Amino acid sequence: MAELHKNIPKQLLYPMLPQFTQAFVQALQVPDGLTSDSGLKMEVLKAITTLVKSFPKAMNQWLPQILPPVWTTLTESANIYVRTVVNDTEEADDPVDSDGEVLGFENLVFNVFDFIHALIETPRFQTVVKKSMDQLIYYVVLYMQITQEQVKMWTVSPDQFVEDEDDDTFSYSVRISAQDLLLTLASEFDGECGPAIFAAVAKHLQEADSAKASGNQHWWKLHEAVMLTLGSIRTLVTDAARSGKVQFDLCGFLQSVVLEDLNQPLSPFLLGRCLWAASRFTLIMSPELIQRFLQATVSGLQASQPPSVRISAIRAVFGFCDHLKSSNNTQILRPHLAEMFEGLTTIAQQFSTDVLALCLETINIVLSIDDEFTTSVEEKVTPMALAVFLKFSGDPLIVSLTQETFKELSENDACRAPLQQKLMPTVMSILQSSTDKIPMGMPSLTLDILESLVRTSPIPLSDSLMQAFPLVARCTLESDDNATMQSGGECLRAYTSVSLEQVMQWQDEQGRNGLYYIVEVTSRLLDPKTSEYTAAFVGKLVSVLISKVGTALGENLDLMLRAVLSKMQQAETLSVIQSLVMVFAHLIHTQMDAVLEFLSTVPGPTGKPALEFVLSEWCSKQHLFFGAYENKVSSIALCKLLQHVIKTNDARFQDIVVKGEQIFHQSEGIRTRSKTSKVPDQWTMIPVAVKMYKLIINELSSQMESNMSTHVSAGGEDLEEDDGWEEADDDDDLENGTEGQTLSSLLGQFAPASDYAGLDLDEGDAEEDDPDALQDPLYQIDLQAYLTEFLQSLSQQPCYTIFSPHHNDAERHVLQSVGITT
Repeated sequence: MAELHKNIPKQLLYPMLPQFTQAFVQALQVPDGLTSDSGLKMEVLKAITTLVKSFPKAMNQWLPQILPPVWTTLTESANIYVRTVVNDTEEADDPVDSDGEVLGFENLVFNVFDFIHALIETPRFQTVVKKSMDQLIYYVVLYMQITQEQVKMWTVSPDQFVEDEDDDTFSYSVRISAQDLLLTLASEFDGECGPAIFAAVAKHLQEADSAKASGNQHWWKLHEAVMLTLGSIRTLVTDAARSGKVQFDLCGFLQSVVLEDLNQPLSPFLLGRCLWAASRFTLIMSPELIQRFLQATVSGLQASQPPSVRISAIRAVFGFCDHLKSSNNTQILRPHLAEMFEGLTTIAQQFSTDVLALCLETINIVLSIDDEFTTSVEEKVTPMALAVFLKFSGDPLIVSLTQETFKELSENDACRAPLQQKLMPTVMSILQSSTDKIPMGMPSLTLDILESLVRTSPIPLSDSLMQAFPLVARCTLESDDNATMQSGGECLRAYTSVSLEQVMQWQDEQGRNGLYYIVEVTSRLLDPKTSEYTAAFVGKLVSVLISKVGTALGENLDLMLRAVLSKMQQAETLSVIQSLVMVFAHLIHTQMDAVLEFLSTVPGPTGKPALEFVLSEWCSKQHLFFGAYENKVSSIALCKLLQHVIKTNDARFQDIVVKGEQIFHQSEGIRTRSKTSKVPDQWTMIPVAVKMYKLIINELSSQMESNMSTHVSAGGEDLEEDDGWEEADDDDDLENGTEGQTLSSLLGQFAPASDYAGLDLDEGDAEEDDPDALQDPLYQIDLQAYLTEFLQSLSQQPCYTIFSPHHNDAERHVLQSVGITT
């Protein structure tokens, strides 16, 4: 309702907040019994969390009343949770809802964590969390302990252990929820989180020692949770320990706790966690300590060990290889590679898919450590990977891992030939098989493998790869499967990009060369009769063809571009439209005069020159385009096109008008779906040159925002943001409500906060992995700097008066930020 009437909360909700808050606080304070249980408190916490997230200004004054019972719920729940769930020493008295479903005590914990997340996500409440960090982290670690139920389940189901403990798991538990909260705290409050973590770890280690001395057999769970905590935020922990700003001996912890626990076979889950934790901190270990942990890890892979230890050892192998490889310290690994590989391949053959996937991922990184070692085991790796690929062709994860294995081997000069000798017969057999004789999707996956082999091979390509070329073309031409056609097009792009000369020289029995077949496949992908999804990547193929083949295409170039136009007219999916527009964007860079002449002489769907159609599609979708490289190609092409229009006053652009900005009428109120269907959206119409100019400003704004985001602290310096539906005059500043108070301050407890730099989020943009894009000089351009310079130069030209009247407020702000007066 607040979406339609912004004043409704003030009229209906705000007057009731005192009664609501008092009732909620009382409900949380009532002990579990006849009138209250964890189910009721769970619903109360849900309601409070919703109010805090939606109306933070209004709730600010009530937070002092809310915090004490929530904190009490967190702390008292921890004791109950440890007794009834973690250690299972008491029977849980779980409530039952109206449908007869048991409401597990875990649900209450989930909702307490959700409430804390709401405080973290709301800038005005972050101080509350910061000042409570020591105590909060202490309880978060407590909730990260392994439960007895998990011990039983993971013991009988190794696959479930892999799934639940994976970083990207879809499972959900209190342990996972607590870990998620820990990671959020570490990323949002790195300065306060580091000291709090070390303080919590020290306290838990003391309590574990006391429990162990008193004969409590569950003491090891605290050690395991502490190791999980430190390993999960490795960068923050390492940086804090190195800075000297905290008093915690991390190396001493690894020796006196982690290494010591390895010698106490109390629980396989503790042993496994020791191996994993050690692999996270190789950068601060001495070579001797690394050797001791590597030997323990190799022992953990052996068949005599429990499944949970072997699985944790696999993860430890990955961690050691990953971190030692990144620090160029792989020589310490070489003596252990053979035993690691032997253990991994043995485990891969003994367990099912989840464990197998973990093994394959780890084998791949082991193969990347040392070329000589990889060469020595190629004869074992290739048959195994091929067998796994054929057996699990329906499992996307395992298929992608086997493809990575083949790629790793193909990048090794000594492995490439024997790999192709073993692999290519199967590849060619699959490409020649009828679809009813092979599993669905197999041709597409095989084409992906072949593409990888081509991309990682030097020229000239081997005979077996060239023998597969006509099979790729034929498979793509004869298939009706979208995935096969896409993969076929990408595979032929690899052939064209890597060894065009061989493709041109190859001929079939009728004397038709490889270029003929590639053009045929391109035409098939662009055929209006085929699904538009077949053209999702065809733009890259066409662009590579044009750039590599050039004038040798002859009349095929004209036919190809006409087909691109035809396909664009029926395309509705953004990725397909972007792929097709990129063909013309690339041509703007390399053959501007020719492509403008072509588009001006070929009719579009309305009978007008196709130039208007292409520019309309391009300008209407440009702001939605994705991909760093694609944005560079498209945005810089717009700059060059606009520069051309200004310099030449090209008459072909003068009559082209496109949609500018949407028109909103203040009197029409909220636009519902019914209103929109009756009265379509209205737009201003502006010259295409002005639209290109506005798109360039928009892209500059996006670049500035993206680049700035990596430098802005996560603490939220700017608290002047929209706090829901409250009006601006509802200015219940933090100092009037909860400034200086903590989650438990009203219970007489205070926690110190410290200042230091900790977590390195390392969240840069995803790296481009398209080899053709990486070879393009455009990829190296700093787009923000390019666009800034372009606009600054344009603003000095006399023609700038044509564009400046069209600025909106956002555009003026962007221009002013780069020194352009508007």
